[in-house]
Amino acid sequence: MMVHTFIVDSAAEAVGLIRSKLGPDAVVLNVRKLPAEGMSKLWRKPRLEVLAAVPSEQGEEAAPPAPQAVALGGLTEASSAPVPPADPLSELRREMSEIRAEVLRSRDSGLVRDASAVMGTASSLELMPEPVPIEPFVPRTLAYPGDWQVGPILEATGLQPRYAMKVVERLCEDYGEAGPEALKERLGLAMKVLKGEWMIPPSLAPNGTSETHVLIGPAGSGKTTALCKWLAQLVLVEGRSVAIFRLDGETANTGEFLSVHAEVLGVPVQRSLTSDWRSAADVVFIDLPGVSHADRASMIKLRDQLQGLRPAQIHLVLNVAYESPLFMAQFRGFSGLQPNDWIATHLDEEPRWGKLWNGVMGTNCPLGWMGVGQNIPGVFHRADPDRLLSRQFNR
Repeated sequence: MMVHTFIVDSAAEAVGLIRSKLGPDAVVLNVRKLPAEGMSKLWRKPRLEVLAAVPSEQGEEAAPPAPQAVALGGLTEASSAPVPPADPLSELRREMSEIRAEVLRSRDSGLVRDASAVMGTASSLELMPEPVPIEPFVPRTLAYPGDWQVGPILEATGLQPRYAMKVVERLCEDYGEAGPEALKERLGLAMKVLKGEWMIPPSLAPNGTSETHVLIGPAGSGKTTALCKWLAQLVLVEGRSVAIFRLDGETANTGEFLSVHAEVLGVPVQRSLTSDWRSAADVVFIDLPGVSHADRASMIKLRDQLQGLRPAQIHLVLNVAYESPLFMAQFRGFSGLQPNDWIATHLDEEPRWGKLWNGVMGTNCPLGWMGVGQNIPGVFHRADPDRLLSRQFNR
C-alpha cells in the first residue's frame, strides 16, 4: 500500500486532510511530534507527522509504487515515507479499514449466539476465595469419535483437546460419524461449528450518553498499547472527542507512555476523577494499573474500584501469546469482576490463532477486540469470527 505523510498543526486538521484525500477507509499507521527548528522553537508549537494509507484491494504484499509528492493546500503530502515491510499478517492488515465503528454482525443463519442471554445480569462481584491454579500441560492423544480426522488439526491450531473434542462430537451428532470424503469439506463444517460458539458482546452504552470504557488485566498484557491504538483510531479516523482518566489502584499507575501519546493527539489525561467525568467527552477511557490474578488484595481493590465506575464497559486485556494453561488461569481469575468482553493482544507473537477459541468456548465472556503488534496505531479492530477462522486455517 502507498503510505502518505501529512504534516499538520493538530489532530483535528489531520482528520480533515486524511478524510478528504484518502477517503473513509484510510488507516492511520503512525503519529509523532515534530519539534520546531532553530529560533522558531520560541514561538512555534511542535507539529504532527501523521502516516496514513488506504489498504490495497490486491493485498499489501504487492510492491509499493514509486515515491511521489502531492501539494496539499500549503502542506506537503509525501508518499515517499518508508513502507512497513510485508509480514505474515498481510491478509489481516488488508482488512484494517474495518477498524471504524462496525455494526456487529447479526445472527446470520443462526450461527452466532447472543452473549447478553448467556452472561446474565448477576448483581454480585464475588471473587474466587483462593488464587486460581494453573492447569498443568499434559501432552496426550485423544481418541476422537467417528472418522472425521479433524481433531488433531484443531489441536495444532491452538485449540485445547477438550474443546477440539467438543467440536468433533458436535460434527458426529449433526453430520454422522463418517463425514464428507474431502478434508476441505470436513474443515469447513468444523469451522461452522466453531462459528456457532461465537458470542456478540452486548452494548452497554445508553443512547445519547457518553461511552465509558474501563481496561483491566494483568501486568504485561498490552493494556496500554491497546488503549493507545484504540485512542488513535477514535481521534484521527473517526474524529471523536475523547477523555482519559489514568487512575492508581493498589499500586501506582506508571503508564506515562499513555499520557505522552494522548498529548500528541490533543486528548486530556487526568490523574483523578472529576465530578463530571462521565460527560467529559464522547468517549471516556479509564486506565487502571495491571493486577495479578493471584494477588487477592489487589483484586479486591480492583473490584471495589469497578463498583464505583459502573455502569461502564469493562474490557479484560489478555496476552494470548502465553501458553493456554496460564492464559485460561488469568481468564478465570478475572471472571469474578464480570468483564463485558475481552481483548486479545500480542497476536503477532502467536501463529496459533485457534487459541482464541479456548477463551470463546471456555468462558461466558465474548471476544470483543483483537490487537496485533506493538506499533501504534497499528492493527486493532473488532473481533470477527470469519477473520479469526481465516487466519486460523490459512496454512
